[in-house]
Amino acid sequence: MTSLVTKVRAMDRQKLESLFTSSAFLITSGLTFVNLFVLANALGDDGRGLVAAAYGNTIVLGWAFQIGIPAAAAYFAKDIDNRRIAMTSWAMMLTGALPMALLLIPFYLWQLGGETFTEGGETVQRWYIAFIVLQLFNGPFLSSVLWLRGTGNLVRFNALLALPQLLITVGYVGLWILGQLTVNSALASTFTSLVIGWVVGLTATKSWPGRGFSKDIFNEVRSYGLRAWVGNLSFFVSLRFDQLLLVGFVDPGELGVYAAAAAISTLASPIARGVAQAVQPFIRKATSDQERVWRIQSSFRQVGVISLGILALMGATAWFIIPFVLGERFEPAVGLLLILLPGAWATDVTQVLGTALSQFDKPEWASKAQIASAVATAVGLFALVPTLGVTGAAITTSVAYWVGFLASYYYWRKLQGMISRGEITGATAERTENNAELV
Repeated sequence: MTSLVTKVRAMDRQKLESLFTSSAFLITSGLTFVNLFVLANALGDDGRGLVAAAYGNTIVLGWAFQIGIPAAAAYFAKDIDNRRIAMTSWAMMLTGALPMALLLIPFYLWQLGGETFTEGGETVQRWYIAFIVLQLFNGPFLSSVLWLRGTGNLVRFNALLALPQLLITVGYVGLWILGQLTVNSALASTFTSLVIGWVVGLTATKSWPGRGFSKDIFNEVRSYGLRAWVGNLSFFVSLRFDQLLLVGFVDPGELGVYAAAAAISTLASPIARGVAQAVQPFIRKATSDQERVWRIQSSFRQVGVISLGILALMGATAWFIIPFVLGERFEPAVGLLLILLPGAWATDVTQVLGTALSQFDKPEWASKAQIASAVATAVGLFALVPTLGVTGAAITTSVAYWVGFLASYYYWRKLQGMISRGEITGATAERTENNAELV
């Protein structure tokens, strides 16, 4: 026991925080799989597909409505206080997210006219609209939480970020035990859990609207956020657009099977996210660009090796695990999973490269790489889904993830050259306005 404690204390703090954050993300991801199991067994393929359509599809919209401000909150956390970040996020919700939500009304109507929502009925359609409205508040919540990560407040960051998912799981399991888990009750529980989790997060970080707005800070944070937003949105379009499009082409049962395969393929993703999140404050606080590059490279290797091992194990055991856990009706998910796994590795390591580019004030480069991935996703889906259905979606998604990885790696090599020539630095100076009186 003494030897173990000594080894833990001797670990580089970045590795220790990566381990802690990845573990927290793995637990949260594990809750997602608990939800998948409960919904699949209680609601069947069609019910699971309806929940994915009414709630899961709006997750992409939530990322669109953020306008990149959470990424900016993490980047500027060392230099700008939380009140000014919070007020910027609320201002961006009103001036950016709300107009965007209104412009997307034709898209909502197209989805509501698809086979999934037609079969689901008016109740599921109303829940879909309710989740769209709720997602407008996703940006302010995540901005407050990611500001904590940027300052190195590890425990509060992980606790507040995991709270909504924990509440969703508790709600599903409780309703299942009571025999009351239906599509409607599942969606109601999800909605309530998100509201409670986000309210707790905003309250705990004192991020509700109030004093602290600064026009100069708003313009600076908005500029960074918009450059990061295009990439973040493109990444989640690549991640979820397959399911968004499938709503209009396949029945709820097929969508439920594909959603299961897609969720399982992300099993190693929490580790990549944890490492990428953990390295951010160390990059920002490093005393030299050489140290920054070293930390990024070590994180890249760490994610690449661990992700490859986990995904290879998944591929070797999927034929047994998926039918055993989810039932024989989910056997078609095995083939879809095998197609998705190579792309899953690519997107895992891309998360570290995207963090590296963003922390050297080049979020637009990360955005360009993700735009390439999103374009590949859109082209492939529209070409293959009408004829191949969910198989076409899996092929397209895996290929598109590799497009994003190769583009990100190209920009990372370019950035390394600029760093070695002294043309760019990851160092920033603290804003003196932080000490001014809040208005």
